[in-house]
Amino acid sequence: MSQRKIISIGIVAALLGVGFLLLRGMPRNPIASTATCSVNATSTCAMATNNLHDELLAMENSIPTQTGKDNFLKQSGTLTQNVDPELVDMDNQIITCDPDVSKLLTSSPSYGGSCVSAGPGTIANIQGKYLSGQCCSALMDTKDYHQNLQKLQAYKSMPDIPLDPMHTPVAMADMWIKYDHATTLTAGQQKIYDQAYALSTEKPCCCKCWHYFTDEGIAKKMIIDGTFGAQQIAAFWDASDICGA
Repeated sequence: MSQRKIISIGIVAALLGVGFLLLRGMPRNPIASTATCSVNATSTCAMATNNLHDELLAMENSIPTQTGKDNFLKQSGTLTQNVDPELVDMDNQIITCDPDVSKLLTSSPSYGGSCVSAGPGTIANIQGKYLSGQCCSALMDTKDYHQNLQKLQAYKSMPDIPLDPMHTPVAMADMWIKYDHATTLTAGQQKIYDQAYALSTEKPCCCKCWHYFTDEGIAKKMIIDGTFGAQQIAAFWDASDICGA
């Protein structure tokens, strides 16, 4: 036998050996194997979904007001997706359209409903809690909120005003509401107020709630002190918008 034939037979034998090894390494039922992987992936996905739902449900249950709960449900897609921690923080504040916040400063704090949830409620302790917004609808992102925070820095020279209206101290709001009710502008001062009202998109607020009378009181103080004019007051009101999306 010639040397060339011997080499050819050797090559063929080697190829056959490699093919045999490859066949041995393949799963006997590739379709079943793929199906098993698919089942495993689905099971893992379902477990992760259930864990997320349970975590979001626990977060919802910890929110003190019904309006906050309703807002969180909307933001989370009915407990199916994570929510921006800043929005969760806002949901956890005191959300109410009540024009009288003095009830929150008693030994049994209570508050009225909102445009989102009509029912009143109570809260065990307001320590660490603020009056917040989203009383008409839930915020879905914080872009406008952060822009408004920057605009409100123009008013930081004025003491005792909420530069973050989504976190307004209850005592501060109560102070301005009482000031508003006790203060009557002169005819000339009222003219400035009316100009600001006409210029503003948001006005003091969209409804006559605690935020409306707080911002109205602040505007009266600005006018009486002569520190800000009609355009600046209107800009303050617009940047203080807390109603929601």
